[in-house]
Amino acid sequence: MKNLLTTEQLRSKYNPDTVLQKIDLCYKENFNKIKSYISDKNSPIHNYNIAHQISFLEAESNHKSQLINNLLSSLKDATYFMLLSKKERLKTTQKMRAFYSELINNYLERVKILTQDSELLSPKQINDPIPKHEGIVTVFNILNVIKMDLESEQKYRKNMPRAGHLTGLQISLGKFFYNLKSNGVNQKDQITIVQNLFNSFNVDWEERDRDNIKVSLQNPAVEYFYKTKKDVQNISNYHYPRSLNDKLIISMVEQNIIFKKRIRRF
Repeated sequence: MKNLLTTEQLRSKYNPDTVLQKIDLCYKENFNKIKSYISDKNSPIHNYNIAHQISFLEAESNHKSQLINNLLSSLKDATYFMLLSKKERLKTTQKMRAFYSELINNYLERVKILTQDSELLSPKQINDPIPKHEGIVTVFNILNVIKMDLESEQKYRKNMPRAGHLTGLQISLGKFFYNLKSNGVNQKDQITIVQNLFNSFNVDWEERDRDNIKVSLQNPAVEYFYKTKKDVQNISNYHYPRSLNDKLIISMVEQNIIFKKRIRRF
């Protein structure tokens, strides 16, 4: 049997927790700086009347504050990548992708080992049939759904563009661009906001003019975000076996959404 590393062993091999801890610390240390920039009176955000997005009973100022908080929360990963050099950004993306790719491959191999044994806990004997093990049937049904999703995730990762020094920024800015667009901020102002944000953080990327931000960052960021958003929405449309009750299916969907969002973070 192939020697498969446990999740704990993979974590020890790649040490992804160091990156995740640095992201949290970096965001905490720079939160006030980001908030000051996003809420600055000269920010294009204030050019938009967004009260129509909410109930007429709610004050526009409250919604503006909510929008700013949503924008701030969607910059958590991006804040970390903005402060890294091009070399460090690439190294971080490669490291985290390698961890999650090997994690998925290991999970899939473990599931396959179990599902390939049709007689698991129900060994057959000639002229002495054994009753069907209902618990194992349920387990197999669950594992087959998990197997299907892991195979899909494995395929997704194989088709991802090769990691570059902008990949971390592209993926981490997807939700930020989405929040801006969904609140009516036009593309010109979206680019202005990101351009000024990059300037304030002195991002290591010499070509950070408007056209390059649109082509090299905004377009890929939106593509990454909508692809994941679509795949997350499709989780509830999987063909779940009838033997699984609604409560179990809901739990599986919720866990799968969390899993998918985490492994596509980099």
